[in-house]
Amino acid sequence: MSPIDSESLHQLVDRERLVSRTAELVQIPSVNPFDQPDADLNDIFGEARVANWMASHLERLGYDVELTEPHPGRPNMVAISPGGDGPMLGLAGHTDTVGIAGCEEPFSGRIADGRIHGRGTCDMKGALVAFIEVAEVLASAGVELSGRLMIAGVADEENVMFGSMALGADGAVCDHLIVGEPTELAICSAHKGQYAFPIRTFGRAVHSSIASTGVNAIAHMTEIVDMLHGYGEELRSGPHHELCGTGTVNPSVIRGGEMVAIVPDWCELQVDRRLIPGETATDVRADLDRRISKLAAGRNDFRWEIGEPIMASGPLDTLATEPVVQAAQRAMASRNLPAGAVAFPASTDAPNLGAPAVVWGPGSLTKAHTIDEYIDIEELVTATHAYLDVVLDIVG
Repeated sequence: MSPIDSESLHQLVDRERLVSRTAELVQIPSVNPFDQPDADLNDIFGEARVANWMASHLERLGYDVELTEPHPGRPNMVAISPGGDGPMLGLAGHTDTVGIAGCEEPFSGRIADGRIHGRGTCDMKGALVAFIEVAEVLASAGVELSGRLMIAGVADEENVMFGSMALGADGAVCDHLIVGEPTELAICSAHKGQYAFPIRTFGRAVHSSIASTGVNAIAHMTEIVDMLHGYGEELRSGPHHELCGTGTVNPSVIRGGEMVAIVPDWCELQVDRRLIPGETATDVRADLDRRISKLAAGRNDFRWEIGEPIMASGPLDTLATEPVVQAAQRAMASRNLPAGAVAFPASTDAPNLGAPAVVWGPGSLTKAHTIDEYIDIEELVTATHAYLDVVLDIVG
């Protein structure tokens, strides 16, 4: 596509439409129920209404839309454009948000001071609207793509990521991928993975006045906590990834015992282990199993287990030579904006989708999950233009 054609397409990006649609989408609640058994998916919980909203817009634009349910009432939405036999570029994001405790007007979509306010504005409904705006521009101009464009809205990213795991279960969903998490438009080609899991110790409860006849599960857990401290020190001086740094371990939540006058017969510690590229949850679990076994060796009363993972998401490590990285860098450099590849601080569901990916979107991670979440309108507009550039670059 010639520069003149590209410029005319950019002129079709409608700022007011972006703003009004983002506000509209924020006004459609899609709070992740986080496994609450009494969550009413027809109230504020669940992703279905957002998925249907996206589907209706993309069907109108001529996309082939499929809604699938990896969990009842919580669909994934995948829309694929018409196009040629070239590569497929994916624009993907999650349709769920975190909760709204402490938020005064979480679903207002209020527009003030150059910002759109409300739950999900930056994490990540703004990016979803930007994706649809790109599709709107291409369709209105009658652009025939040499490849195809996939736009996906996936469920449950904020919890265990069952949406992206289901979507990518059979392999890569596209050839190149952008995930629009809030990075302040920094191009993130790598991030750590997350392996979160419980460790449990088991004792024998007796009256605390005869504590020596019991087995204190909390006391045994303190030894594990001490071991994890040393383990963390090893990680900080261990293998180092160019963008992600080193792995980390954090004891996050601890529970145990029933009452003060009873020797506790159980204790549970939830641990958060961040994985650098090259590490796997399987290897980490085996390493921790070995370390705890060494602690408990020869002590029949030291009983423990590592439970099933609470979260297991892989690291991302996309090569600098991948077309999606280079196209994103060209798009940013053409606007005199920072174009270097960096690491995203958090984990995402990008690795579950199987394709070479960048995490790259409008909004700040410092505002995601906060009671005053917002997105800057100018950044949302810039993101839309940059996404359009990448689409034209890869499948135009």
